[in-house]
Amino acid sequence: MTKILYIANRDFKSYFTGLVAYVAAGLFMMLMSWMFFNVFVYFANNQYQMMAQGNHQSFSLNEYVFAPHFSNVNVILLIMIPALTMRLFAEERKNRTLDLLMTSPLTAGQIVAGKFIAGLGIVWTIIGTLALYPIVTSFFGHFDKGPILTTFLGLGLLTSVYVAIGIFASSLTESAIIAFIVAFVIEMFFWVIGWAGASMESAMGQTVFNYLSIVGHYADFTKGIIDTSGVIYYVSMAFFFCFLSQRVLESARWR
Repeated sequence: MTKILYIANRDFKSYFTGLVAYVAAGLFMMLMSWMFFNVFVYFANNQYQMMAQGNHQSFSLNEYVFAPHFSNVNVILLIMIPALTMRLFAEERKNRTLDLLMTSPLTAGQIVAGKFIAGLGIVWTIIGTLALYPIVTSFFGHFDKGPILTTFLGLGLLTSVYVAIGIFASSLTESAIIAFIVAFVIEMFFWVIGWAGASMESAMGQTVFNYLSIVGHYADFTKGIIDTSGVIYYVSMAFFFCFLSQRVLESARWR
């Protein structure tokens, strides 16, 4: 465990030696703030118009503000996480430092685990800023805290898969750009597979494709639903891509 944490700590700190983490965090917060502002203004205007018409029905902040806001996060993560993970192995290959790691007492599994923790650590640090929006909103309105908590759980699981995919893509090449493209394509595949399932005539085909959809499981969490099948899906997918990364490293060791 100490060896894994050594790799994780080294790679996590490396994000802050350059501009990558700061630029990613800055852009993420700017985009999410802009999106939240627009969603909230739209909600407030609709609420005002309804009250002006004599309809005093109160709209749910969870349904009309936080649900769409956290759905937008998924789109940004689709691009941000491959950008954060593309160098984890590719840079090591390019600088020939991966050879030193592979000849050290560390196993391939320990190396992958350490880099996975580092990647997940920087991503969770950045998405942790999303807690500011419900905290600030709580001073101006009332909403159900349950769906917010399940959404963060869903984000944690979702990003673990994205990070695992990014690490796998990075393990395949010494080019960070290629790693980014490969990770993005794989993630997009698991995005659109749900849409493809909706157009299938076979009920079994629809069930399989919908289960493989990375977006469909996340949508449940934003509604306050903790589905065990969704948890199993995310954990299994993260483990699967980490396993693939381990196999890639092990094959490189014997070349």
